[in-house]
Amino acid sequence: MQNIQPISLLNGIFLPVAETGFRDYLSVCEELIEREPEILEMVNSDLNQHAKQEKKSRLKDQEWNNRHTKTFPWVVNQDEIVAEELELKTGRPRMSAYLVFMFTMVRGYVGSIKSQQAKVFISESITLRLLIEGKGVKMPGFSTILELVNIVSSETMQAIFDAQIRMVLREELDDFKELTIDSTSVKGNTSWPTDSKVLTRLVGRAYKRIQTINIFTIETRKSTEVEWKLKEMTGLCKSIDLNVGKKNAKTKRNKAYKRLLKHAKRANKLLRKELQRIEKAAAEVDIKPTQKVRLIRVIELITEDLNNLEKVMDYCPKRVFKEEKIKSSDKVLSLSDGDAAFIKKGGREPKIGYKPQLGRSKNGFVSTLVVPKGNAADSVN
Repeated sequence: MQNIQPISLLNGIFLPVAETGFRDYLSVCEELIEREPEILEMVNSDLNQHAKQEKKSRLKDQEWNNRHTKTFPWVVNQDEIVAEELELKTGRPRMSAYLVFMFTMVRGYVGSIKSQQAKVFISESITLRLLIEGKGVKMPGFSTILELVNIVSSETMQAIFDAQIRMVLREELDDFKELTIDSTSVKGNTSWPTDSKVLTRLVGRAYKRIQTINIFTIETRKSTEVEWKLKEMTGLCKSIDLNVGKKNAKTKRNKAYKRLLKHAKRANKLLRKELQRIEKAAAEVDIKPTQKVRLIRVIELITEDLNNLEKVMDYCPKRVFKEEKIKSSDKVLSLSDGDAAFIKKGGREPKIGYKPQLGRSKNGFVSTLVVPKGNAADSVN
């Protein structure tokens, strides 16, 4: 790479750079932006837009502060703040568009930059460290990397992909005249669901989220009854799991589910009542605009949890007691990923996740990738 020599100096130590596939990959990434510098302009535009939105939020909070302090003659009320019209001035140094691009490509190489495995890879990579420090900057923190990489817009990502295709054509690695279209299954970020666990976790998460509302100056009340219901539901979940395959398992399971559903119904009623009180208080509370946005989002998440709780309480008796088959699209399969679906492809092991549709060229280059929600059909009429 242009910025990494076979032997480089780092913190007073001469370090050899291994000739690895990762080094070659970063070299190709550098070549890509050298040939198509417009990509960095698009990344920089994304960073500027994000910075303007952040500045808009700060100015709105400042307006709120001004309204809640004594007004001085020189304090002038500002007009409506439009992010696109704001000008960015010199402030804290931020990661360059070049480094944001490179970390975006690193994410593509390792699959994710949130996992512990990816963090270890990035921390231990001498090649990556030499590349970054060759630019005269220190390795940024993971929270900074994650935040800025996620700022890169879908339009910029599409431009990067198009540039990669053009590079393949220039290098005559493929002509893309032949294309094979197929689908595969990918496991989502979720464990295999059971109605008992989903019910219990939804109650637990909704209650926990309600308790966080007090940071927005809205008083929240702990409910010993909900906490007791949660404890009982957790015990019933374990009982249901332990009775699998044992004598009279079905009878014991049905009995446990009846108690579980009774607890869930009561907990839902209590949580709904508390949510109504919170919604009323939220409409009247006077807090900073940025806090108000977060408050509204938390209320939306609580509402979503309780809606899903009622959904599971509706189909669970049909599935457990009447042994009716419920479509996977009508079930809550994941608490962390609402778009995941039940996928059984051929004779393979079923998964809760996604079914990406991709197109590969004759020489194996992916030229098309679509990740639809749920278990989409392989073909379109």
